[in-house]
Amino acid sequence: MKYDHEIIRDLMPLCIDGIASEKSQKAVEEHIAECPDCAKEWDQMQTNIEQTIQEPLPEPTAKYAETATRVRKKSRWLLLRSMMLMLAGIFLVMVLGNWYIGNRYSSRTQAKRFVRSNWRDDEWMREVYHLDELCSFSKLNLHFIGEVTTPDHKNREVFVTADIPGSDQIGFWSSDMSRENLLTLGMWTDGGGGSGSFSKGEKLIMTPGTLHYEYGEKCMDYWMFYALDPDISQIVVQAFGGKQIIIPDNGFGTVSRELTMHDKMLDKSNWDDITEGEALDANGKVLYRLAPLELNENGETFTTYEWEKSE
Repeated sequence: MKYDHEIIRDLMPLCIDGIASEKSQKAVEEHIAECPDCAKEWDQMQTNIEQTIQEPLPEPTAKYAETATRVRKKSRWLLLRSMMLMLAGIFLVMVLGNWYIGNRYSSRTQAKRFVRSNWRDDEWMREVYHLDELCSFSKLNLHFIGEVTTPDHKNREVFVTADIPGSDQIGFWSSDMSRENLLTLGMWTDGGGGSGSFSKGEKLIMTPGTLHYEYGEKCMDYWMFYALDPDISQIVVQAFGGKQIIIPDNGFGTVSRELTMHDKMLDKSNWDDITEGEALDANGKVLYRLAPLELNENGETFTTYEWEKSE
């Protein structure tokens, strides 16, 4: 079938773009095979299209593309910055909220809060130490002396003392601290503790304890030592099945052992019995020795040990 030249040339762009029907494509191919003028027109159209594709974008279009890219980058940065500001705001609110309800970053600060609250609410302790008669509670001077921390750094025992005005006793507290609750942003929270006192005349005190960690699967047994005599530079004791050497830091030092709760249940050793010990000065001179002390309570006699000045 013969087609008019104009019709064939109108179909050429559709064929070049690949959107013409199969019948139109065949008609154009048959026509340009017989018509040199239309064949020349066909080649010219293809050449013009290839040149158009290869040519760079006009300047206004190039500027528009550059602007669009810059806007996209700026939009991404604005979104990122907004998210960062939002997260910072949430973090700040949580920090201020924790601060308001009393959680502190420092375990020693939290321990002092626990001691003050415990002493304020414990009528027996207030009566024993005649606190109301001696000074106002707000003037109670608490001292952080040291702390023992589990290997996973999530639990610790914090030790605090207080000079009691008008008394020959020094108040002594151990406070359990933990920070396993993610809602407190890793801040230390108190979980209880113990209390007692010792004479201001004592030069070295020691106390045992146990800290649990890894959700109670493991424990850390320890001995805490607190040297009030500044000349004590080394403490040597028999503990945990062997000789232990403690170098006090500002008078505070510890020895410990770590084991699973299963092993602890099977352990038959008296880990909390220390019957031998010496406290030495920097020159190696023995200043104090651990000596037995017989006590009688409720008709029962038992032996404990205390540090005595070496002759």
